[in-house]
Amino acid sequence: MDVGTEEYYRQLCETLGVALLATDEEQNIRVWNAAASRMFGAGESLMIGTPVVSILPSAVRREFELRLLQSIKYGTTNQLEFEHRDEQGARRELAATVAPVLSESGEHIGASVCFRDITKRIVLQKKVAESRKMVSLGELSGAVAHHFNNILGGVVTSIDFARAQQNPLVDRRVLEQTGEALGKATWLIDGLLAFSEGDLRTQELADLTETLSAMIDEWEERLVDTDIRLNASIEILPVTPVQRKALKTTLSNIIQNAIEAMPEGGELGIAARRVLQGIEVTISDTGVGLDEATKERIFEPFWTTKGVLGRGEGESVGLGLAIAHGLAQMIGATIRVESRLGAGSRFIVTVPTETNDEGEGV
Repeated sequence: MDVGTEEYYRQLCETLGVALLATDEEQNIRVWNAAASRMFGAGESLMIGTPVVSILPSAVRREFELRLLQSIKYGTTNQLEFEHRDEQGARRELAATVAPVLSESGEHIGASVCFRDITKRIVLQKKVAESRKMVSLGELSGAVAHHFNNILGGVVTSIDFARAQQNPLVDRRVLEQTGEALGKATWLIDGLLAFSEGDLRTQELADLTETLSAMIDEWEERLVDTDIRLNASIEILPVTPVQRKALKTTLSNIIQNAIEAMPEGGELGIAARRVLQGIEVTISDTGVGLDEATKERIFEPFWTTKGVLGRGEGESVGLGLAIAHGLAQMIGATIRVESRLGAGSRFIVTVPTETNDEGEGV
């Protein structure tokens, strides 16, 4: 068989070790290889001409359709991971890569989809994550004990001193110090609760754009006499109701972290735009950046590179980003981090909207 012939490429697709299929512009299956037959338990003759989403679990069909549309219409390459049950009913984790199919003239005439079984990788990742979780719990317990020992130790020492003095003025001062210490303890507990399950109390709803604009105005005032320049950019966004306090606290904690990353000054960016998944708010800085190990742990409570528990100076206790993470989960938002050492960081908060139109935000 000559390399480069039609038969060569047909055999190449048919004998691939991964499931490969291709669709036309209407998202109907036109190519279906042997590995796809084994993975989904259906032969080529049965599947040709059927909608590709018919082989997927109902929970991911809508998202998969949108990614196919992006590839066919805009020529983008997308990836999606999801759970699938094989013909024996066993749970498998699959990764799908969707790419455009082009004609000789360069027109988008369909999409190719490559499915890989990543079950073993996912199982291994879960085992590693569980191991890290146990290590993190040990470190978290130590950090909690450290902070509460400091707080309670100071209270006990002050009370013992007041009892020995028998002086009303000293008693009053000790009561004030005790109140401050208990306030710190309450703040720590509230932070841990926000990280673990969010503040479940009812919060007022407000429009996302209004909340962002008010928050930007506040930070502009705070940064007036600093060496940090604020660059804000908000696109025209649909009316999106959000829990004002939760979103504001989430973003403010990220902004504070960005400012602390620029001790010598720099540029703080706050941008918002509409994307396929909802509203994307990006907070960027020109600070020191993060290495991979730090990015993996940055949302853990009490984990910090600053303060007494970190490698720096100051009073940071490592709860700001943990609180942001917890509150984001509470309102259904997600946070992802993009950063490199010496190149600054970008925190991308995606707030879902109730409805997303096809193709918007692409």
